[in-house]
Amino acid sequence: VIGKPNVGKSSFINCLFGEEMVLVDAKAGTTRDPIDTVFRYKGDDLVFVDTAGLRRQSRVKESLEYYSALRTERVVREVDVCLVLMDATEPVHVQDVKIAEKAWTAGAGIVLVVNKWDLVEKDQNTSSKFETDLRNRAPFLQWAPVIFTSALSGQRVRKCLESVLEVERARCRRIPTSEVNSVMKKIVGRQPPPHSRGRAVNLKYATQISVTPPTFLIFSNLPKAIPDHYIRYIHNSFRNQWGFIGSPIRIRLKTGDGE
Repeated sequence: VIGKPNVGKSSFINCLFGEEMVLVDAKAGTTRDPIDTVFRYKGDDLVFVDTAGLRRQSRVKESLEYYSALRTERVVREVDVCLVLMDATEPVHVQDVKIAEKAWTAGAGIVLVVNKWDLVEKDQNTSSKFETDLRNRAPFLQWAPVIFTSALSGQRVRKCLESVLEVERARCRRIPTSEVNSVMKKIVGRQPPPHSRGRAVNLKYATQISVTPPTFLIFSNLPKAIPDHYIRYIHNSFRNQWGFIGSPIRIRLKTGDGE
């Protein structure tokens, strides 16, 4: 569970477990170290880590707070899924996006949790407007589930557990090689890669080489000539085909036939 200071991370976990397992205080930043709590849900053992709030680098002054932030960043690299908490009573901040990006770059799945939703004056469009604004902040946020919760009332808090399991299933999903190549053939058929200095760029073979997160290896005669926008096109096509909700996917290129 990650987020800026004072977005309600400890209160959120306490609501999940129904008791005061984590020290909570109204003052921002009272949770200094990652704290593990094991919770069984529908037959799965989930280990929740309540982390110190991640502040902007310029504001991390105290040595204790600095080392707490370092430990939190280490935890982000080790966990499977991050619940990224943000405060519904404030506009989406660049720091919210950067915190989510840390987890995404590390290969963790993410669920975006908008806490304190009970404190927001709402109409029928409030949640959709907030979600649209949030997703428009960074391309990777398009693929993450968003849940509006209240740690105070318990509203939709348990729903986050369903999203955690769904995202972890996506991170562990493996696509058969035959299916990957069938989809790649359609992708290239719709839009072939651009030529490089008059030479045709061929995508010859593709396979999924690992999970957590799903990683694909594509063989080409000229892998270095494939532009970033075409790799994004492949990425988005894979998303449209298989979803991988809340999970990063990685695409690597290599010279050769691959078979």
